[in-house]
Amino acid sequence: MRIFFVKRKKNADVMQEEMVTTPLQTMVKNFFRNPIGVVGLLGFLAILLTVLIGDKYFVYDDFYRQPIVKNIGPGYGYLDYPNEIKGNVKDIQSGATFSAALTNDGKVKMWGKDLEGAITPPEDIQKKLDEDTITHMGVGDKFIVVLNDKNEFYGWGNNSFNQLMLPVVDKANMLNEGIVKIKGGDQYSVALTGANNIYVWGSTMGNNLHRIPKRLKGKVADFAVSSTNIVVLTTDGTVDVFGARGGQIYEDIPEKLQDGSLKIVDIAMTLYSGAALDDQGVVHTWGANMENTLDVPDFGGEKVLGVYGGREYFVARTESGKVYTWGLDNYREVSNSPEGEGYTAVYADYFQNYAVKEDGSIDTWGSNGFILGTDELGRDMWIRIIKGGKLTLSISFIAVLIQVVIGVIVGLISGYYGGVIDNILMRFAEVVASFPFYPLVITIGAMLPPDTPQKTRLVMIMVILGILGWTGIARLIRGQILAEREKDYVLAAKALGIREAGIMKRHILPNVVSIVIVQATIGYASNLLTEAGLSFLGFGVKPPYASWGNMLTNAQQTEVIQFFWWRWVFPAMGVFLTALSVNLAGDAMRDAIDPKANER
Repeated sequence: MRIFFVKRKKNADVMQEEMVTTPLQTMVKNFFRNPIGVVGLLGFLAILLTVLIGDKYFVYDDFYRQPIVKNIGPGYGYLDYPNEIKGNVKDIQSGATFSAALTNDGKVKMWGKDLEGAITPPEDIQKKLDEDTITHMGVGDKFIVVLNDKNEFYGWGNNSFNQLMLPVVDKANMLNEGIVKIKGGDQYSVALTGANNIYVWGSTMGNNLHRIPKRLKGKVADFAVSSTNIVVLTTDGTVDVFGARGGQIYEDIPEKLQDGSLKIVDIAMTLYSGAALDDQGVVHTWGANMENTLDVPDFGGEKVLGVYGGREYFVARTESGKVYTWGLDNYREVSNSPEGEGYTAVYADYFQNYAVKEDGSIDTWGSNGFILGTDELGRDMWIRIIKGGKLTLSISFIAVLIQVVIGVIVGLISGYYGGVIDNILMRFAEVVASFPFYPLVITIGAMLPPDTPQKTRLVMIMVILGILGWTGIARLIRGQILAEREKDYVLAAKALGIREAGIMKRHILPNVVSIVIVQATIGYASNLLTEAGLSFLGFGVKPPYASWGNMLTNAQQTEVIQFFWWRWVFPAMGVFLTALSVNLAGDAMRDAIDPKANER
């Protein structure tokens, strides 16, 4: 008897469950029985959350570019210095993606991402480094040069303009005068000698860096470099500039920095601006205010002891050992200088920064690498994929929303009323469906003026995708309505005097909503691929704005496919994984509304 009672109770529970389960609830239950569909849903949610959260987290300017780090492959750990340099640092300099330290015992330690052999010297050079005692070191964009205690000068890395060897014409003078400081720029090298002379060699013809003014002969106490100019601190405490002419850094030097009214003790440079520190601890800036490099912060009444220049930002160290950064607003986190006091030395170069404390420990900030590499303009692929993903996903969502709204309305009316209305609406749907989509979009895109705002272009894409893509949904809904309108609950609603609009909205539509969801899901994946295709062809989202489609445009170039695989593989993976996950979820939803799914 007990067993019989349990079976009765179980069957009763099943019947009760079936009585209260709606078609939508049944679809959800069946969907989660399908592991492939669940994987697809979780995959899409993961992509969506990554895009939405990343869009809020990362600072990004569509128009910002940094060619010095163009076409850098995926990599991280640019700031992961070796532990053996702690408490043993004489100098740290950085290149575009790497850094090198000269230790107190005359050894060179390198880390970061290698560029053209800059941190992987040839065997003969490495052997020499292991044996030599290095006295001076200079780091450029993609190379390193050193001088040992035997007065031998050599280097490794990029040598496109012979920047790794002393110029033949000046070599004897430089070695006789004694080199006291070496620094590298963008494919050129600079040396300061004990006779207060400066020498420049390498890629100098385009920016006149090889033409050192006669007024500086025997008067250079220090120098700072950029890609096109060199700022000089003279022996009488004034500031001078030479190199490319015509820029603000060349023409706009404040008179007080040159007439001797101020005693300058330190100098620094960014790409387009300079900074000078006087003997009273006050920082003076000039040049182009790109990235707000001229907006010197408040140092809390403290004197500044040192000023340093990165690619597009300045760093200052005060008498209490605090570190301040201003200029480039958090690109590669360069503005996130460490808090606290007690820093005795700061090394800032390109995008990598190091601050040394009294106990020898080192704090770092700035560029720690590019997870997915950079593109042809030096833009971070990871951030662009996130920003482009937001745009691609948003366009697809709005377009499918338009398709669903139009398709459901037309399908409901056509299926419910039938007859002449049905014929008119379905023939109209056939006309819309017959439009050649890509030729139409390409023609409209070509007719738009070149200066069409990005917002207008995006609206056009969404509207065209929506207006031309609703016909399939409308046909499917019409077919379902034709079956639903003959059922008893519709006849009962009519008998109760409920208006036809109310019957369609409150009674029929809820019974076909699961089909609408499935079609919307599949349509979303289709729109995703269509937008990517349009942008790939150059008729969708226009650069510099990112979408997954236009990021793939350069994949048409053999050079990109062969040497810069990350520029097309990762955007393609974004499109592929999103479309795949949505299609898996859509197929699972389609199976879930199949009555046979209940039999499993």
